[in-house]
Amino acid sequence: ASYHDRDGKVSYRSPGIDLMSTPTDESLRPSIAQSERIRRQIFAAGDIQTTRRLINEGYYLTDETFSAMLKYSGFVPEELVRTYSRGFRRFFQGDPVSGLYILTPLLEASIRHVMKGHGHDVSTFDASSKTQQDMTISRLFDGLRPELVDVFGENIVTDIENVFLSQPGPTIRHEVAHGLMSDGVPFGADSTYAC
Repeated sequence: ASYHDRDGKVSYRSPGIDLMSTPTDESLRPSIAQSERIRRQIFAAGDIQTTRRLINEGYYLTDETFSAMLKYSGFVPEELVRTYSRGFRRFFQGDPVSGLYILTPLLEASIRHVMKGHGHDVSTFDASSKTQQDMTISRLFDGLRPELVDVFGENIVTDIENVFLSQPGPTIRHEVAHGLMSDGVPFGADSTYAC
């Protein structure tokens, strides 16, 4: 099977399933991605959007509302509480474009924050220039996957991969980071789930 981007370029290929042999993980990825997409649609429409609407009907939300909660979160670095608050406020108030574009890049910072808190080195060292850089989310998932699973659990790590990083999933992080997301996508179920 091949998957195409909005310009018609092949962005992902998956081997077919040979019914005479045991399927490989790679050959099952499209089926898993489709099942996960359906699960996210049900969860986004049934739980997230319903809860978001009920909260908005009963309460006036401000950045301070979210800051009061997020300052106690082990997932949100102290220096990003206000930015996270703004992202959640925008999302909850019905501005998924702002919510998605604010919150998506923060996921990487939060993962590094939690991993550092558990004693893991989340940086790389370039010996030639003698500089040190924070790992990107892709490098974290490629190089520290067992450590991520140890800290977050297999289900959360797999969910982040399926939503933000891996094809044939929605690759939210890639779409946001590289300006590839069309105007309607932030209003969809995958984006709602990502927020």
